[in-house]
Amino acid sequence: MIGAGAAALLVTLATTPVALGAMRRLAAIDDINERSSHQVPTPRGGGIAVALGIFAGVLVLPLASGHGDAPDLLPMIVGVTLFGLIGLAEDVGGIAPLRRLTLQALAGLVVSAVLLVSVPLDAMSVPPAVAVSAAALIGPLWVTGFVNAFNFMDGINGISAAQAAVAGGGLTVVGHLHNSSALVAGGAVLAGSAIGFAPFNFPRARIFLGDVGSYTLGASLAVLTFQGIMSGIPVEAVLAPLLLYLADTGATLVRRIRRGECWYLPHRTHTYQQLTDVGWTHTRVTATVASLIAASSGLGLLAARGHAGVRVTADLALLVLVVGYLNAPRLITFARAPRGAELPTPADPAQAGDSPRELVLPHQRQGDSPRITERPEPARTGGAPDQADTR
Repeated sequence: MIGAGAAALLVTLATTPVALGAMRRLAAIDDINERSSHQVPTPRGGGIAVALGIFAGVLVLPLASGHGDAPDLLPMIVGVTLFGLIGLAEDVGGIAPLRRLTLQALAGLVVSAVLLVSVPLDAMSVPPAVAVSAAALIGPLWVTGFVNAFNFMDGINGISAAQAAVAGGGLTVVGHLHNSSALVAGGAVLAGSAIGFAPFNFPRARIFLGDVGSYTLGASLAVLTFQGIMSGIPVEAVLAPLLLYLADTGATLVRRIRRGECWYLPHRTHTYQQLTDVGWTHTRVTATVASLIAASSGLGLLAARGHAGVRVTADLALLVLVVGYLNAPRLITFARAPRGAELPTPADPAQAGDSPRELVLPHQRQGDSPRITERPEPARTGGAPDQADTR
């Protein structure tokens, strides 16, 4: 499996510069707007190289496994192919939201069907009828939902490469301990491709993953975790590496709905974005998130393999970890505020009003000395106000 992971790493490393040049020629560039976490227009679509790395790693598996008996990664390959193509079309030409969601739902159905065929019925931990129902109902929702959650979280340098690398490594360990060759191989290939892309995206981003990359990595993780659960591996062990991304996306979605906001529009209110708003650099946020993902992966594995007391303790530790992360921006702001001062709340710059001297929190800070600046009241003119860019 090490050979497959190494192949994925090397192919991704070699093809990312090619993808960078191609995206520039296609003018697939992420420009800057008030929701951006970058300061320079940057090409997107680097995930093409990640997908190629995954394909290369899977092709090497028969040689690395010996005797041509390779783990079954067909569900992951189908997911990478279908969701990757949807993401590539979005990066290059754009797809209407409703059409994109429809295509994703269809892709989720296909992946779930392939997954159901690939997992032997006698290997399932539940009755076959229940497994079939779960694959038909829960599978498409889970795969499509997590792919979009992963895409929502791909907003600062290196964060999604770190998530995929650490989670891939965690799934490799889980697969080894539970005798799941698919998780071992899939996790190694996924981690290798993410590590191969990282030098081009962290700490300075020369190219972004784009939708093709976030969909590819998200689909890989979603399929591997669902495959692991259907094979009888405890839920905590396979979902713990994804817990931080799920918690951030879920909490943000609930908060926006409760505020009456258009939850499906672009925004800057994820916890990791708020951490950059209070002055943390991309490097610090990404390193923190990666460390927390590694910790949650270990706790999930401990909960899955320990006795009842250990399981409860590990689950409580996971809860504390997630709650602490979600409240980190507010706690940092509170710690920095002078005594007696009103506690400011990190806000979505897109929700900025017209009040004079509005407080603007910096984002995408690249230095190590964060500061808060004030934006003067804009000059009033007789013309209509500019419309916000909602990309």
